[in-house]
Amino acid sequence: MTGWTINAAELRIPRRSRIAAHRMIVIADPSGRAVRQLNGLASWFDNELHAWRHKPIGYLPTDRLRGYDTKTHPRTFMPINGAVLPDWNIAPAIATGAARVLTDDLTRDEVDLRLAPALDALRRINALARGPDGGAGLPYPFMGFGRNSNSFFATMLHAMGFDHPTFANAAWLVPGARGLLLPASEIR
Repeated sequence: MTGWTINAAELRIPRRSRIAAHRMIVIADPSGRAVRQLNGLASWFDNELHAWRHKPIGYLPTDRLRGYDTKTHPRTFMPINGAVLPDWNIAPAIATGAARVLTDDLTRDEVDLRLAPALDALRRINALARGPDGGAGLPYPFMGFGRNSNSFFATMLHAMGFDHPTFANAAWLVPGARGLLLPASEIR
């Protein structure tokens, strides 16, 4: 692999298991280091800090599904199944099929161009309900069963024109995996 890559990856729940997965878009630099992610996360607004906070799964009626770009929300960076610490190198994950390359050999500017429709969709998802910092997104389904973070991933794939990847040793539970958060005709 040369150049920058846009990849599909998973956080396994529990880690390193096959029980369930949270899927995400991961951008890697030419060395294979994961430097950026797009994630849909269960969130709540912390009135004391005046900021959105995220948690592993939504279960309260007030929890919201919002999209995050780690470029502007670095605390939303999630562990990547199969990546090697300390720098989250995803080359080993790609080699084993735990992560999938969606497109490669990109320049940094080409990455930004490819991400632009996904970032537009992210903003539109967050703006579906009024709220601070771009909006309150959507209600988060109880325990993630419904349109959830994996639906956010599917929406990002659709916005960028990528097919759903197949992961090696796929997780058994990936609720919301093919659902879209915006009408397909309005994405891109």
